[in-house]
Formats: sequence, C-alpha cells, structure tokens
Amino acid sequence: MELTEKEKMIAGKLYFAGDPELIADRKEARRKLQAINQEHDKNKREEYVKAAFGGTKKHVYVEPSISFDYGYNIFVGEHFYCNFHNIFLDTCPITIGDNCMFGPNVQLYTASHPIEPAKRNSGLELGKPIKIGDNVWIGGSAVIVPGVTLGDNVVVAAGAVVTKSFPNNVVVGGNPAQIIQTIEEENEKDALAQARGKIDQIDREIVRLLEKRMSAVSEVTAYKAQTKKAVLDTSREEAVLANVAHLVKDEEYRETIVETFKDIMKQSRNYQGGRLRSND
Repeated sequence: MELTEKEKMIAGKLYFAGDPELIADRKEARRKLQAINQEHDKNKREEYVKAAFGGTKKHVYVEPSISFDYGYNIFVGEHFYCNFHNIFLDTCPITIGDNCMFGPNVQLYTASHPIEPAKRNSGLELGKPIKIGDNVWIGGSAVIVPGVTLGDNVVVAAGAVVTKSFPNNVVVGGNPAQIIQTIEEENEKDALAQARGKIDQIDREIVRLLEKRMSAVSEVTAYKAQTKKAVLDTSREEAVLANVAHLVKDEEYRETIVETFKDIMKQSRNYQGGRLRSND
C-alpha cells in the first residue's frame, strides 16, 4: 500500500509539502497556535497545549508565543517547561523526556530540504526526528537541527547550534556545539573535594590530640628518667593495642587502626629514647 504524503513526512521520507491533507493540517495548527498564544490564563493555555501536542503528561507549561508546523508530532514528558518564543518545526516527531526546561527562543528543526536544487525547487521536502532525553536544559536561542538526539541530563549553552547527537551527562556549547564539560566528572570532583575536606578537618583534630598525647608521653619519659626504667614496656603496649582493637566498632577498619597505633607507639618510643639519651 502506497504511503500518504503525511505518512512519508512523519517517516522522514521525501514528501510533497503542498499535499492537501498537509495544507489542512497546517491551517488547523495555526488555529491552535492562535488559541495558545492569546490565552492569558496559564491553566487554560496548558489545556490548549495538551490538545495540540501529540502527547503530554500531567504538567506542561508553555509561555507564549510558541510556533509549530503541525503540533501532533510533538511529544513531551512530565514537567515540561518552555519559555517565550520557542519554535518547533515538527514535520518529523520531536520527543522530549521528563523534567526538561527550554529557555527563550529555543528552536528545534526536524524539517529539511533536498540538497539538489531541482528536487528542492520541486516542492519536495524531508526531515529527521529529534529526541531529547530526561532532565535536559536548553539555553536561550539554542538551535537543534534535524536528526539530533540528546541524552539524559544534557545542558545546552545559550546560543549553541547543535548539529550532532550527544550522550548523557554533558554540557555542550558553541557553533557547531561541542562538549565543554562532563557533568559526571564535575560531580566526582565535588565528591572528592568534599571527602578530602572532611579528612583535612579530622587531621587537624588528630594533630591536636597527638600533641596532647605527646605531652603525656613527655611526663612518662620524665618518670622513666628518674626511675631508670626501660623505654619499652611490652605488656603495656600489648594492653594498649588490645584496648584500641576493642574500641574500633567497624571491623573493616580494625586492623588498619591497630597498625596505625603501633606506628604511633613506635614513634613515642623513639622520642622517649632520644630524650633519655640526651639526659645521660
């Protein structure tokens, strides 16, 4: 069965834009656009948008004015936000995920024309679909050309011209748009910086406590100097290490912490030995 011009258009094949069915559809789209763009009540405007688009979820917010060719080829997810003066050339499907935000003057073009002038002048047109993932933010005056797919969590910088597809978790900008930042890497760096900040804070507290401990070690050293006791007290060290092991609540850390205290006690012995030798 031969495809209609409308079916060819939606499928991305060459079609004749002057087809009577498509002319009627565009005329109907203008009527819907007029209703949307002249409506001041946001709730009523939302209902007009839902009636015009091919598919929406519960919450759709569109600022006037918006422009589209047909409307029925636009599919948006939950919590779609569209700022002023967006243009959707929807000869092919435009599919937009959940939680997407479009700045002012954003332009999505699925429509295209043949490269060969003879075909172009004949009235034949074609297009390619555009697909936008979840949690995408497109900045003002950005342009998305036919056939582009953007992954989840993508940010498109204002004024970018997106001529190719991009994966999840990137910031793109420029003309033609290129990756300028990886969102996952930024999150990893933030997490690393936060973890290191915690370690730095803990280290300051450890240094303060180690100074207090060394002050007590100095008192022990003075006592041993007076009583001529040996620096190493094996039974004492064994008792300290056993107590440390008992105090550690997380078994995964126990061995490491006990070994750390062995080093601390070794350095304490070295300090005591040096002080006692200097007093001889």
